[in-house]
Amino acid sequence: MLIHNVYCKEVYEPYSYEEIVELVKKANEEKIKVHPIGLGNNHIGKKIVADICISTSKLNKIIEISKSDLYVTAQAGVSVDLLQKTVAEYDLFLPFIYSGTLGGLASTNKPSIFSLLYPYPKDFILGAKIITGKGEIIRSGSRTTKFSSGYKIWKVLSGSLGSLGVYTELTFRLLPKPEEIKYTEVEDPLKYISLRPWGITSIVRDGKITNYLIFGSFSTFFDRISREFSFTFYDGIPESKLDCEKIFGIVTSRGEEIEVLKRFSNGIAYVGAGYVRVCEKKALELRNEGYNVIIEKGCEASEDCFGFKYLTFDMLKMALDPNNVFA
Repeated sequence: MLIHNVYCKEVYEPYSYEEIVELVKKANEEKIKVHPIGLGNNHIGKKIVADICISTSKLNKIIEISKSDLYVTAQAGVSVDLLQKTVAEYDLFLPFIYSGTLGGLASTNKPSIFSLLYPYPKDFILGAKIITGKGEIIRSGSRTTKFSSGYKIWKVLSGSLGSLGVYTELTFRLLPKPEEIKYTEVEDPLKYISLRPWGITSIVRDGKITNYLIFGSFSTFFDRISREFSFTFYDGIPESKLDCEKIFGIVTSRGEEIEVLKRFSNGIAYVGAGYVRVCEKKALELRNEGYNVIIEKGCEASEDCFGFKYLTFDMLKMALDPNNVFA
């Protein structure tokens, strides 16, 4: 079965963490490959072939929401859209846009449109329950931001694309829900940093760059700065979907995003996150200039999808998945 860019010989939908443990132990014994999946919408890199795909779709319970302490604990298969709607009933908000599950949000660790103030999901993960490649259940982290003891295993897995372990539960820090979220188009977005926008997103289409400021605040704030700066505000967030066969992610220095984007005809810059996404293959040429360039979508078997390798990752792989069961 092909689920987007993951080929699964068998797909399991466990209802419990213990079932996942048994599947991982089976993989160790039989020397077969396992890959965790959520909704399968956000695969990064080349096609993965796995003997067993572990879907978190049945692990879809929101366990606890604390309005006073600003956190939510939920199972990894909960969709981000559902979580947003649920915490909104408590006047709370998770500042990320993602078309998948909480486990996928953490595993891909993609920046989103609020990236100036809230760059990456891992910065909001307070703790998690994880199943390692050894078939061990590890609870790591806490429900408070003041927790600092022990190894931050829950952050180590963030961005590892399911190659180090399986998220089963996650605790995310939340924000008070803003009264309104609005955006406005500006010529020079960096000129307005002092206004504390949540995000500065620049989008280039057919060589033309459009810059947006995104704010979350009270209606009185929008009324005041509309008058002061002659801004025209629109409700919600700007349309920022990048729809192309291949997508390249370029890691930049913070503040350099727009200048890098100017070198391309179609793409998005997330100012503050140090990340630019473009459609053109010439992005790979930036590797020669010292940039890390990831082929997010459409990576072929013959291509180097990530362009870099860290010794730290190899050490973590040996510690968490010594038999290399996670594809």
